[in-house]
Amino acid sequence: MPNPQSSFESGRVEANGISLSYYRSGGSKPALVLAHGMTDMGLCWTRVAEGLLHKYDVILYDARGHGDSEAPEAGYDPDTRCEDLRGLLLALNLDKPRLLGHSLGAMTVALLAAKYPDMVRSIVLEDPPLPDQLSEPAKPEQLKSWDDQWLQWKNSIVEQLRLTRSALESQCRRQSPHWHDLEIGPWADAKAKVSPNIFNTNNLMTTNWWRSLPLVSCPTMLLTADVKRGALMSATAETELRKSCPDVTFVRLPGAGHNIHREQYERYMSIVADFLARN
Repeated sequence: MPNPQSSFESGRVEANGISLSYYRSGGSKPALVLAHGMTDMGLCWTRVAEGLLHKYDVILYDARGHGDSEAPEAGYDPDTRCEDLRGLLLALNLDKPRLLGHSLGAMTVALLAAKYPDMVRSIVLEDPPLPDQLSEPAKPEQLKSWDDQWLQWKNSIVEQLRLTRSALESQCRRQSPHWHDLEIGPWADAKAKVSPNIFNTNNLMTTNWWRSLPLVSCPTMLLTADVKRGALMSATAETELRKSCPDVTFVRLPGAGHNIHREQYERYMSIVADFLARN
């Protein structure tokens, strides 16, 4: 199997007061920055990136607390993550790159596009974290459920940190038997490197980050999938967003859950590549 890092050169930048690690394909092509989800890392995008690097200078970065980037005790709130990404773009001197984010990365990308519209050409958001009701405050029982899930997730990450890489790979294959082999190694590496500090913030469902979406002015596509399979955007949330964000392109892919690019790779790549080519 080819080395997943062979197409990329690694580097580090100082961004927003911390050191961020990244991989980059390079060349004179337009820049495309990929922002990973929580507990993943930049190289978890390897399969997607290798399908796009013939048209783009693809940059895969490790968010704070992930991969080889710095993991301070604080700074894991959405606004700080937004400033981290802004610092990366400035440090690499990227001129209005396209941005693609998954989950936590989608949230970060959306906030950047809303706050710094002149820095971004277009964005793709893959299944960002959204509650069912966007316009109404969560009920106490829902808040407790989210907090309990957050703590359980943290505990599971701590347990994974005790496993060998081989054990992590085996776990991934058991949990996701239909994933491509190229996904397994980076997933295991990410889980071995992630810092529990990433949970030193409020549950993402309670941050109200989505209120920035109507402020995004660049071409935007929001991808989601089947809620029953684990996708995070319900039909109710989509209906609300369609009203407040009429210019956003919404796509729902059946047969996938939260990890759309891993579960419906061919269709995902076709849709994303077409959108990026037009925007």
